[in-house]
Amino acid sequence: EPAKENPAWAAAARKWERFGLTAWNFGDIPERVIWSEPGAPPLEAWPGLQLQEEHVCLRLFRSPEPARRATVVGVQRLIELALQKDLGWLQKDLRALSKLAVAGFISAEDLQSQALENLKRHILNIEPFAALVETHFNAAVSKARERLAGAASLLVERVAAILNLRQEVIRRLGPSPLPAVVRPRTLSDLSQLGGAPVVTGPAMMLRKELDSLFPGNFFEIISFERLPNIPRYLKALLLRAERAAMNPTKDQDRARQLAPYLEKLRSIQSMPLASTGARNQIEEFRWMIEEFKVSLFAQELGTAMPVSPKRLDQQFERLQIEVGS
Repeated sequence: EPAKENPAWAAAARKWERFGLTAWNFGDIPERVIWSEPGAPPLEAWPGLQLQEEHVCLRLFRSPEPARRATVVGVQRLIELALQKDLGWLQKDLRALSKLAVAGFISAEDLQSQALENLKRHILNIEPFAALVETHFNAAVSKARERLAGAASLLVERVAAILNLRQEVIRRLGPSPLPAVVRPRTLSDLSQLGGAPVVTGPAMMLRKELDSLFPGNFFEIISFERLPNIPRYLKALLLRAERAAMNPTKDQDRARQLAPYLEKLRSIQSMPLASTGARNQIEEFRWMIEEFKVSLFAQELGTAMPVSPKRLDQQFERLQIEVGS
């Protein structure tokens, strides 16, 4: 913002800025404010809704992009306040998750609290407003209310299926890999994956892949929209474990195709990132790698998108440009 002692800016702020907003009760706001003071050039300012310690404030910004970024978060908070009663019921509905808690993995308390935050990110997700007008806000509230309906039961259903598959993967791989190799069964479909644990050399690596794919804080890193893909990734891991036991050489060959992209992901994840665009590109790259694993190790499960080394290379190039920008 311009210096506080700037008289034109101070006058414009007195006219436009509001603090402690809890609802959209300030009418429609122009995209840009032009303020003139005697003897000074006209001042341009862009109004935006800024979240400051859980309080929404209408502030003036000296350029449009910071105003736009701040407004997304500010509007989300106002939508949350408008849906406060509905979100209270949602929190109660998520108590059903307590029975899915897994000792040593995630507690009932963490499962419920993280699930609530996950659903709130889904429900409150909005596109930037073209203009700060009340009709846009009311439409966003209606859309959020539609997303909220039935979301808790759907989430509980998805998580139950995922945790059951996770337990199956752990059972197959065992708590820790042993040096002996158990002769595998012939695999024809996923219904045959109920036999004895696969104890093979790659078991430790596959356990690490499981922990990376689905860690205890999974609700923080896997969006509500991506949760339906997780069972397919877990089934692919089961198939890979089975086939690695039957043909470790082929598994190693395919793992070598995968390795460069895992290394690229690790290197880029270790960098400090301020840009939301860069973080989104990294997330896209991460899930493309999971789809690539399916195409390598369990092709019959199908992928959610076309994926290949060429497409991964292209995505990484885009990511490097975003990180460098």
